[in-house]
Amino acid sequence: MTASKLENVKDWIYICARCNSCKFIFRDYRECCPAGNYYMFEPYWASGKALMARGILEGSLEWSDTVAEKVFSCILCGNCEYQCEQDIGDHLIDIFEALRMEAIQQGYGPMPAHEKFKEAVKQQHNPYNGNHSERFTAHWLESHVKDQAEIMYFVGCTGAYREREVVRHTVSLLEKMDIDFGILKDEYCCGSPLLTTGQIKEARDVATHNVNLITESGASVVLTSCAGCYRTLAKEYPERLGMNLPFKVMHFSEFLETNLSKLNISKPAGGRLEVTYHDPCHLARHGGIYEAPRNVLKKLPGIELVEMGRNRENAWCCGAGAGVKSAFKDFAIETAKERVREAVQTGTSTLVTCCPFCERNIGDAIKNMASEIRLIDLSSLVDELAR
Repeated sequence: MTASKLENVKDWIYICARCNSCKFIFRDYRECCPAGNYYMFEPYWASGKALMARGILEGSLEWSDTVAEKVFSCILCGNCEYQCEQDIGDHLIDIFEALRMEAIQQGYGPMPAHEKFKEAVKQQHNPYNGNHSERFTAHWLESHVKDQAEIMYFVGCTGAYREREVVRHTVSLLEKMDIDFGILKDEYCCGSPLLTTGQIKEARDVATHNVNLITESGASVVLTSCAGCYRTLAKEYPERLGMNLPFKVMHFSEFLETNLSKLNISKPAGGRLEVTYHDPCHLARHGGIYEAPRNVLKKLPGIELVEMGRNRENAWCCGAGAGVKSAFKDFAIETAKERVREAVQTGTSTLVTCCPFCERNIGDAIKNMASEIRLIDLSSLVDELAR
């Protein structure tokens, strides 16, 4: 009999005191859990999922499609971990990920949409099922595709196939800074969509390919535009998959913060622009990078940063992660619409973020709402002002 995936986290499951601190931002009672806020039913909150995990482990709750749906609807944003007042707080994501692996082991996962992008990654090495041979065919990108470089730019699937403007502006900035960099022709999906949906074997396969490829390139630094790619390469590869990385992973906002002086930055049209900033969960709560993007914005002449009410560790999720955008589309959009409304309340005209996947889902929400707020990636904003 195969051991339960929940055995590794059972000590933490029993700590949950069901105090409800995982449901609201500590002290001011603003919502922190997108799934609980949307579905308004206990199993969607962290405390409910911990109780489900306990029931499954003890045999008092049996797996079903209904149980699996609740397990996979979590965005894994990690906000509950920051709000939890119990020792279980540091392990809630571990429990939720173990539940997903257990669901798959018991034949109740992955969700059909997750199975679909797993097959796409197998066939075309990206979850969008785009032609792998066309990943880097843009004329402004092809010249940088090379086998060897000290600095490698890991483009990521969303940047390569969907939000290409983020990549175009990132490449433009690297060129303006006179940075010698490369892009690996045979780059695969980082594996984030697979890891977050419990498909560990398939994630390990693409991770092994990417690490070997980067290692062979001789790169000492790997840059990412995507917050999900950053978390996966920098944190998940070594900590969850046990892989040794002979290179440093940096999000492009960190690189910009260090190298901004190499650019000639002018003021925006009109001389002043108020912006607000959205913290991507993978970059901020999971990656620990809160200040680098803000420091870049504060150094830009004429740019004034106005924070949303929920920011940094308390930031509201964009709603797209952990397979939710593909499997629970309405929930993903409604979560993003909540973030758009919060951005509009700041009175600023521009919403800045640092993740193409956040940009994709928030952008869909803006269109759905017919909002006039402008959404832009940090690299795109800086590139527009750089001469």
